[in-house]
Amino acid sequence: MIRFLSVVFCLWGQGVLAQVQLPEVVDGRLAHILQRGTLIVGVKTDYPPWGMLDAEGNITGLEPDLARALAARMGVELELVSVTASNRLARVNQGVVDVVIATMGDTVTRRAQAGLLDPSYYSSGVVAYGPGNHAHQSWEDLRGEPVCMTQGAYYNRTLEETYGVAGQYFPANREAKMALSFGRCVAWAFDDTALVQRVLANPDDPYSVMEERILVTPWAMAVAQGEAEATLGRFVSAMIGEWHATGHILALERKWQIGESAYLQALNAAWAQPSLCRGDPLPDACLGAPPFPQAEDAAPPGWMMALRDRTGIDLRVFHDAYSRGRLMRGLGLTLSLSAVAILGALAVGLALGMMDAALRGRGLWARLLLAPQRLLVTVARMTPPILQMYIVFFGLGGVLAQSALITPGAFGVAALILSLYAGSTNAVLLSHALAQERGERPGATVWSLVPGAFQRAYDGLVAACVNIVKAAGMASAIALAELVSTVNLIVSEGGDVATFMNGLLVFYFLLMLGVLWLFRRLRGWVVREGAR
Repeated sequence: MIRFLSVVFCLWGQGVLAQVQLPEVVDGRLAHILQRGTLIVGVKTDYPPWGMLDAEGNITGLEPDLARALAARMGVELELVSVTASNRLARVNQGVVDVVIATMGDTVTRRAQAGLLDPSYYSSGVVAYGPGNHAHQSWEDLRGEPVCMTQGAYYNRTLEETYGVAGQYFPANREAKMALSFGRCVAWAFDDTALVQRVLANPDDPYSVMEERILVTPWAMAVAQGEAEATLGRFVSAMIGEWHATGHILALERKWQIGESAYLQALNAAWAQPSLCRGDPLPDACLGAPPFPQAEDAAPPGWMMALRDRTGIDLRVFHDAYSRGRLMRGLGLTLSLSAVAILGALAVGLALGMMDAALRGRGLWARLLLAPQRLLVTVARMTPPILQMYIVFFGLGGVLAQSALITPGAFGVAALILSLYAGSTNAVLLSHALAQERGERPGATVWSLVPGAFQRAYDGLVAACVNIVKAAGMASAIALAELVSTVNLIVSEGGDVATFMNGLLVFYFLLMLGVLWLFRRLRGWVVREGAR
């Protein structure tokens, strides 16, 4: 049964306005929410105190408080779902969440992707966060320097194109901060709201925030595309207006010890005048700042538009030099990493497998020599490759970087880990196959047994190498922008989902066919060599 709230009146300023209530007739997503009895809101968990996890693992913060107020006014239960900067709009458009309240900058591009709501409810600018004694005091100082960035932030492209920083993209704030701590970047570019709070909350940390604040942008709540003008979007917009009029968000700032922002104070002053914030459209004073402008690109050629209109295949992103360049780099990295990982996995498997076959059963000294080999194989096989990348890139690599000895790059780390992970499986397969070959040919040398062992272990070797190509996408966790993460970024910035996801499917299908063809050729060569 759909429940409706009674009308309650309260004094705001010198006029009388009705407290926001559910309409008598609802449609779309709001009708579904009320029937379900639960409002699902996407919030951040890595942006304290706006959204974070408490000691018990519960999501808490200023934005979850807004979500609770929204659910309470609807008269339904609340479910909070953690979202990230790169997936929050996809989650609301897919129906995973009903509303997004997740520190999202209001941009022209995002308004074309989902139902961003007026008025805005907060704002932030961009600052750089780095060691307190660093020499980078302005954005001009950071030109050409490696700067940590969080995937999905609206200003990343502007920082690269206009301010000339060398962006190092990480999937979440935690990874970006770790990379900065271990010397992978000279600074972390992010929202001033979050970074200032980080400095205030950790006064003993040797980090500071650059004073120069750029690209100030309002924050917007979002509903699915097409829902902004339906009853859900209008209801949430009305609630935001009520929160400004009553000073509710200002009170939450005090609760979370953020300090009252001038932006909210101005909106509170405007909405406290009932005669001002009425009508459609609302006056600028009631909306907040305008959306962040979209980069101006030249119009795509006519054939691209005709292809989109006739088939639904949207290739307009390839007309944009910036996005096209990212795609080509991502494609090159994926192919290069796959090739190096396959060759590395085969080399590691062959070396360790032959070592095991050569030393097995030769006494105590051989067992002592084999102990490190078997430990390496066990650890490499049993530890998830993503964890190995974290340990080597952030841990060991960070220590080496801070000691000024060497700074292992993301590509080298990813290639090494993927080679060891698949190579350790190959080593086990080849060692067993070599043992079987030796049982049939006791007097043969280890090297002469390799062709037969390769044929015996062929299917397993192919499976291990194919799987490691599929796992190459894990490298995005250490700021290696391979194809999957690049496509996800482009989709989050407005690229056509169907075109890019289907394109990825075709690319990986063809890549796997290519890998299988190369292995068949390799098998034929091994058979010929073994027959000599």
